[in-house]
Amino acid sequence: MKKDLRDYIKIYHNHVSDEVCNQTIKELANVNWQEHSFDNYTAGDKIKLSGDNELSTSFDNISTREVLMKSIWNGLHKYIVEDLQFSWFNGWQGFTPIRFNEYQQDKQMAEHCDHIIINEAGTRKGIPVLTILGVLNDDYEGGEFVMFTDEVIPFKKGDLMVFPSCFLYPHYVKPVTKGVRNTFVSWAW
Repeated sequence: MKKDLRDYIKIYHNHVSDEVCNQTIKELANVNWQEHSFDNYTAGDKIKLSGDNELSTSFDNISTREVLMKSIWNGLHKYIVEDLQFSWFNGWQGFTPIRFNEYQQDKQMAEHCDHIIINEAGTRKGIPVLTILGVLNDDYEGGEFVMFTDEVIPFKKGDLMVFPSCFLYPHYVKPVTKGVRNTFVSWAW
């Protein structure tokens, strides 16, 4: 077993085709966006850690959703079966529907870890073990994805990243300085 935390961060380049990325971004122009907030489990409410600079999110349905969900499944399979190859960890129980993220200029995501509670329409509950992040474009400036406080993870359009959803993997997104950054995310339990 590898002991360097970075060994459990995998980026699969060109995992989502340009055609699917472009179509997704085109359709995202017509979805309903909501300002992002973090669950504050202690107080039982939500908080905006980035103040007025929170990104926007959407769970709306678009035509590419099924293809993107399949790309998530393929990424999880590659991560667990081909890359990890742990006899004691051979799968996942499910993964959440895609959440789309949009970062307009000056928008960001504060440092956090993905230790969240999944509640899918009240039927499934759990804490995720893996985060899956897909990149839909790279024609923006700023918006760097940072892990471990200061390590920038470079992305390109079509990349898919998988990493553990726990306190050992803090991450954040720096403010976008030009253009719009679009990604999608799902969590596996």
